Amino acid sequence: MPARRTTPPTVTVVTPTKGRPQLLTRALASVARQEGVSVHHVVIGDDCPHLADPGTLRTLRTHFPHAEFVNVTPADLPGPPTDYLPARLSRLRNLGIARAHGEFVAHLDDDNAYRPAHLRTLVDTLDAHPEAEVAYSWRHLHQADGSDFIPSGEDPWHPVPGRRAASYDALVKQGVFVPGSAVVRDAMRVMDGKSLSRVDTNELLVRRGTHRRIPFPTEFSVWQRLLETTEDMAFCQSLQRHGTVSVCSKRATVDYYMGGYSNAATLT
Repeated sequence: MPARRTTPPTVTVVTPTKGRPQLLTRALASVARQEGVSVHHVVIGDDCPHLADPGTLRTLRTHFPHAEFVNVTPADLPGPPTDYLPARLSRLRNLGIARAHGEFVAHLDDDNAYRPAHLRTLVDTLDAHPEAEVAYSWRHLHQADGSDFIPSGEDPWHPVPGRRAASYDALVKQGVFVPGSAVVRDAMRVMDGKSLSRVDTNELLVRRGTHRRIPFPTEFSVWQRLLETTEDMAFCQSLQRHGTVSVCSKRATVDYYMGGYSNAATLT
């Protein structure tokens, strides 16, 4: 049995943001409401107008003292210029990870939110599996108005429209989609000899030492770009290549709002 914690663990949450102040406020508030952990929230602005404004920054710091805000201009972003968004997001996430302290690092996009028990549930999952380096949750899908979004016959994240139905059927067989449910039961495992590396960034909790050893990949091949490989998929694939052990809380503790970069095309 793992030793029982006597003080709340510290989790650093990394959030890249660009220009969605109202959604960012919702994300910040959800991190502030986390139960049973001490949170340190690093918000990394991608040349973000409202983080560059002193008045807005003062307001954010007053309302969310648990957070630090860093605005990164294109000249400050490590690596060569890139027009591939997942590569840029990887670099931003790695900058946030470098500012982390405490045992764990989690991730939250500025357009999504945590439920109050999210981080503690993942910490408890890792505590119960000391051999594991990564824990992840499931996510509950929502429309922009907060109502449920239920995938129906198509995988909203598949980049090829003609293959979305086949992808949906395959993921139903693997238990990721359940017909009629707004919960996505993401997984990182090998099944029938095939690797499944489908865990959304917002669901992850990573031991800080693991993140130092395995950062988000910043180089994407032409083939990955054609497949529209996202940074979370590339990171999960890297975790699997390194042989890391991951465990799932099997709880939908992320509120995931549809319409972002990875799925917007399926909603139009």
